[in-house]
Amino acid sequence: MTRMRSVSRRSFLLSLGSIVPAMPLLRRNQFTTGPQDRRPNIVWLIADDAGWNDFGCYGHPTLKTPNIDALAGQGIRFMNAFVTTPQCSPSRASTWTGKYAHTIRAEDLHDPLPENETIITEPLQQEGYYCGNVGKLHLGKPTRRKLDFVHRDVEAWRNFLARRPKDRPFFLAAGFKDPHRPYPDSGDQILYRKSNVVVPPYLPDTDKVRQDLALYYSEISRMDDDIGQVMEQLRKDGVEENTLVIFWSDNGLPFPRAKGALYDPGIGTPLIFQWKRQFTPDVRRQLTSLIDLMPTTLDLAGIEPPADVRGRSFAPVLRHADQPGRTRVFAERNWHDIDDHIRAVRTRRFKYIRNYYPKEPFGFPSDVTRSRTFQTMRRLRDAGELSAEQLLIFRWPRPEEELYDLEKDPNEFHNVVHNPAYQDVLKNLRTELDRWITETDDVPPEKRKPDKTTCETGEET
Repeated sequence: MTRMRSVSRRSFLLSLGSIVPAMPLLRRNQFTTGPQDRRPNIVWLIADDAGWNDFGCYGHPTLKTPNIDALAGQGIRFMNAFVTTPQCSPSRASTWTGKYAHTIRAEDLHDPLPENETIITEPLQQEGYYCGNVGKLHLGKPTRRKLDFVHRDVEAWRNFLARRPKDRPFFLAAGFKDPHRPYPDSGDQILYRKSNVVVPPYLPDTDKVRQDLALYYSEISRMDDDIGQVMEQLRKDGVEENTLVIFWSDNGLPFPRAKGALYDPGIGTPLIFQWKRQFTPDVRRQLTSLIDLMPTTLDLAGIEPPADVRGRSFAPVLRHADQPGRTRVFAERNWHDIDDHIRAVRTRRFKYIRNYYPKEPFGFPSDVTRSRTFQTMRRLRDAGELSAEQLLIFRWPRPEEELYDLEKDPNEFHNVVHNPAYQDVLKNLRTELDRWITETDDVPPEKRKPDKTTCETGEET
């Protein structure tokens, strides 16, 4: 895989210093007070496999992300935002369309988005926007044909901004390849020492795991450097004040119990909005789903979203801190190298997970399984040296149902599905998930799809 431009250690160090009812849509051009050329430009900055708390502005004590922190410091930062699926292409398909991946037949990894599905650029183009994507898109050839400008190199954002018609607003999606695996093992791209790493409790604290996390941190900081260059160019072009910049990640960090899993490290996402002309810097703690990002973005541009989107604009939450968010969000896991069919519903306090293949081991994406962290955990498991919490990823058979009290158990280690004190919660969330399954026509497959890789080594079968 082609790597992005490296950042030298010197330049890096110098840079440090029930389904929710539809919320009311804003009136067309409610945010704009002048002619149509005052409509906001729009930039989506999309991380590839970045953990939701792995940024300075989200409280990470050692990861240095000065440019993303600046974006948050001058914008609105969401603390409880979630993707609809912890898998690259299905998550992007869902976010670009405002629909759940299984409803548009794009739920499995590498499924191309059907050509008849409307993506965000189409209503924008109808209103005069010049639309482009640079870097990762991961939605198939039909989608690429719906863009005015498309390039596989993320650094082509420079060409996009230089060539864009200056008399039209623009939409740019920059799909960074960082921090997706594989990671380099040496060179000036490694920006962190192992001693700087904070090991989450679901991973063992070993030298190899720390090394893996240090490489991951380096990719996050390299992406941050690129984002800083994008923002600097917007300032030089004189368009930053009226550009709506949105930063998000397609799924969680590429480590065990995160990417590919419906626990919070897998489905949680950073979500930052900056629009200097309209938004006062603040923090939002409302529950938020990225299925709502497409209609929200259109709403802020004064454009009504397509009638068939399942997401709903949360622009009122952006404008007013006291507006309610969602009462619950839904998430799905489907085929990703290994077939797994898992569904979940999450409220602010509780999460309910349903495993449809409990007799099968959990099927992590192959890049996670092949990682030095997962392989270290295999060896420690066989030696009897993992904690009970770290062993959870290997349990087999798995429980058919999982229920977590996130207030008391934020790491989702203690399944309370059989605890008498939680039976009313369990019943209610079962009902909520059943309703969502019915309303979205989410029919489980009659049998598992063939696996491409093994669940222990990640090698092809």
